[in-house]
Amino acid sequence: MENNAGGFIHPAIPSPPASSVTSPSLTASALPHPRAQPLKAGSAKETSFIQYVDRGILDVTRRYAKKFSGEESESGGVRGYERFGEVAGDVDRLVDLVWVSGTPSLQTPYLLSLALLLTSYLPSFPPAPKPMFRSLHKLDFAFSSLLQGRNVDSGESLPGFESGRAVTMTEKVRIKSLVERTRVLVVDLMRNADEMEEEVEENTTGDDEDDDEDDDEGVSTGVRDEVDMDEADKWNMEIARVYDRTVVELGDTLGGNG
Repeated sequence: MENNAGGFIHPAIPSPPASSVTSPSLTASALPHPRAQPLKAGSAKETSFIQYVDRGILDVTRRYAKKFSGEESESGGVRGYERFGEVAGDVDRLVDLVWVSGTPSLQTPYLLSLALLLTSYLPSFPPAPKPMFRSLHKLDFAFSSLLQGRNVDSGESLPGFESGRAVTMTEKVRIKSLVERTRVLVVDLMRNADEMEEEVEENTTGDDEDDDEDDDEGVSTGVRDEVDMDEADKWNMEIARVYDRTVVELGDTLGGNG
């Protein structure tokens, strides 16, 4: 697995709002409850888990590469990603699985790899705010909880931290680098976007397509502007919340200000 989460510091990153650490995000997603005990090192279960997650990550990278191949998908073959929402969905499922393992020695490196995939793939698609923020907030919860050694919402101790095992300093530095890079990228993508990826249900009949277009033309400009303003305010709040809990935890452990 690739674990290089290198990044850079960019000026004018929105600071996390003081209330955001305890306020629920508009698109926050809960992680499943982890197993009670970590997977035993060297056990058959750990080996199976590693093989399954590695295969899942390989499938994601293959589907991403297929997006640029220009080849038609054969029946039963690998289909390239068409929308970022598809990427986020696949990565979210792997994040859930990694979290359920309750094994910090596997959780941190795998979550770093999955977070890096998301950040690396984001610029290749039109911004998709809902799946993007949902995935990033889920990762934020995971990283901040691992840094604390407890569930940041419930305060419940995480499996594998009973003996004092913590995220290593090297891992903290890599998380910090990833967080900085992602926060810069999300700001740039959202503020410079010419179009947004829409979450819409596919029209299976095709009968109402023209009617929908006519209805859109009838919407008053004033109402549309007000809706657009509300959307802009909502996404600005979400931008400021990207990895905000992790920023706070890293500031406490690395002595930085986030």
